[in-house]
Parts: sequence; C-alpha cells; structure tokens
Amino acid sequence: MSDFSCDEVLAEIERFIDGEMDVTRSVQLAQHLSECSPCLDRADFKKNLKEIVRRKCASSNTATPDRLVTRVRLAIRTERVERHITD
Repeated sequence: MSDFSCDEVLAEIERFIDGEMDVTRSVQLAQHLSECSPCLDRADFKKNLKEIVRRKCASSNTATPDRLVTRVRLAIRTERVERHITD
C-alpha cells in the first residue's frame, strides 16, 4: 500500500479530483486509490457530487460558476469583517 494514510489522502482528495496537485503528488494519491477501495469509493462519490452540482448550477442563471465564486468570496469577506469587529 502507499505511504499515505487514508486521512491524508481524503484531506487532499478535492485537490486531486480538481487536478490542482503537482504531478508527483497526484500519482502518489492515484496509487493509494488503486489499492484502497474505501478511499476510491469516497473519491468517486465526491467526483459524482461535483458533477451533479456543476450540471445543476449550469442550468440556473443565478448560480453560474462566476457568480457562485463571487458570492462565496463575498461571504468569506463579510465573515472576516464581522469577526474582526467583534474581536
């Protein structure tokens, strides 16, 4: 089995699915997934869920990816400001 624990793999699975990892790390995670069916099942579930959300958001004018990203960034900024004010 790979040198990574399931916890380590699952902590990075989103980046792996989205193709946001360097090649070396991606190959290492792929190796773990090829040997660990529970992690592979989780990766498949997350990949399928992302695809469903992508399809559903694409059909809505108010939830396009650009607008969604903007809304998420605004929510994060608002949260940071509110925390700063209350601290």
